[in-house]
Amino acid sequence: MSEESVRVLLLGESEKGSSCLAWHLEHHGCQCWFARSTEEALALFEKYSFQLVLSTKPLRLANAIVARLKQSSCSVFYCQPVEDGCWWLPLVDHGKKCMGAPALRPSEFVSALDQLVGEIESAAAA
Repeated sequence: MSEESVRVLLLGESEKGSSCLAWHLEHHGCQCWFARSTEEALALFEKYSFQLVLSTKPLRLANAIVARLKQSSCSVFYCQPVEDGCWWLPLVDHGKKCMGAPALRPSEFVSALDQLVGEIESAAAA
């Protein structure tokens, strides 16, 4: 993988639960890391700068991540379980808090994710 690859942090209960998402991102040339806890995630932030964080951990745990990203251009999404599925909630968009932005269904999220990865790659190439 090249240095210009989009770096993604997946924060969740198990790596297996994020495997489809990781596969999709890696298929698009992204480098993915996985953390089970906020502490693991913060330790990874000491080693790497991430452009994208996707969290299935409870929102209160994601807030510590959002606070850590004050001066980055990282985007953060949180997966909120609902009935038989989930909503993806945007928390940070290119470094700017965006709590309250419209939630995305999984099918919408994949398209938005692909677009975001393309934007990050274009910005890195410029």
